[in-house]
Amino acid sequence: MSEQPLDIQPLIKAAEAAYQHAVAPSSGFRVGAALQTDHGAILTGCNIESPVYLGICAERVALFKALSEGFRKFLALAIVCEEGVHCPPCGTCRQLLWEFAPGLKIILVDKCGTTQWHTIEDLLPKVFERGDRKPFKNND
Repeated sequence: MSEQPLDIQPLIKAAEAAYQHAVAPSSGFRVGAALQTDHGAILTGCNIESPVYLGICAERVALFKALSEGFRKFLALAIVCEEGVHCPPCGTCRQLLWEFAPGLKIILVDKCGTTQWHTIEDLLPKVFERGDRKPFKNND
């Protein structure tokens, strides 16, 4: 199957729908994410918090769902946050996205619909790669 073109509107709409399912009783900060595979499938996730402060980010929920369904190549990730807020992935999410989705385009969207575009390389410039004896190889 060939790589699908990137159409961000369905991706953003899926992230907005996932945002509605966020479980954030502790922080009140809801996030929705939608990850598009190279075959055009879109998998979503929302942040989930628990009363004992264990939780998971929307980005990792979407990534883990995709991986558990057998997808291995990804084009873009849309992340929707509150009005007036563009929320980039946390450090843990950035590392996992780098490992499983190098070259990923990341679209940050606030609830007003404004967007910011990034790549995973922009957000995680000094990567740690599996088996790398010099983890900061870009720091010559």
